[in-house]
Amino acid sequence: MILLPASVLATGPDTTIINGVHIVSEYSEAIFPESWQEAPVNATGEQITHDELKRTQLIIEKALHKYPQNLLTITLKRVYLLKSMKFYNVVFGGTNSSDAVYVTNNGEALGYSNSYIEQTFHHEFSSILFRDYPTFLDTITWKRQNDPGFDYNDPENGVGAIKNNESSQGLNTELAKKGMLTQYAMSSLENDINTMAQNLFSPAPDFWEIADKYPKVGMKVKLLISFYGKLSSIFNEQYFRSFNKTAE
Repeated sequence: MILLPASVLATGPDTTIINGVHIVSEYSEAIFPESWQEAPVNATGEQITHDELKRTQLIIEKALHKYPQNLLTITLKRVYLLKSMKFYNVVFGGTNSSDAVYVTNNGEALGYSNSYIEQTFHHEFSSILFRDYPTFLDTITWKRQNDPGFDYNDPENGVGAIKNNESSQGLNTELAKKGMLTQYAMSSLENDINTMAQNLFSPAPDFWEIADKYPKVGMKVKLLISFYGKLSSIFNEQYFRSFNKTAE
């Protein structure tokens, strides 16, 4: 997803604190830097509805508890909850800044299930961690898992994929043979990493079966577990496999 500069820390009655992270539910233009409110980004958002607020807070709380407190303290300051948001006139389900994650929820009827929302959080937070600790991931070996001659195909780092309706996050066994979990993962190295990360922390029903069956995906999973293991000793394969469950 696109990277937004660090935003203003909101506090007040619409902010709760979970594991030291401020969860902000009140929307205002201040959550986006002024420069991003102008062309070409034209950042806009909508406040999350009262009916969806509690469910979303509980999902984010569950997600945060999967990370050690000390890691959150040094890498994540805020999670913004919105009904919707747009950048470049494109609808985004989530994005991130240097120390904040933005997550949307427009209701289960429109596909914003518990699983989708939690995966969105882990997807975006993995971008922050990868930027903060780029040397912890062996990206050379990662890229070697891709087909010879393959090049990530979106110079806009995911924006183009969304515009072109090439952003499916459904697991795809044909792509898995080539080392990719989803169509969207093909858009950039970062989105490839994000897609693996969201399934490590909140796995889709077939994720581990695919990882075990297709060697290229399996190697990327091992590399990403190694990355997280350098952040905290709790992150090992057994830990991640413990999250394996039927998707909601």
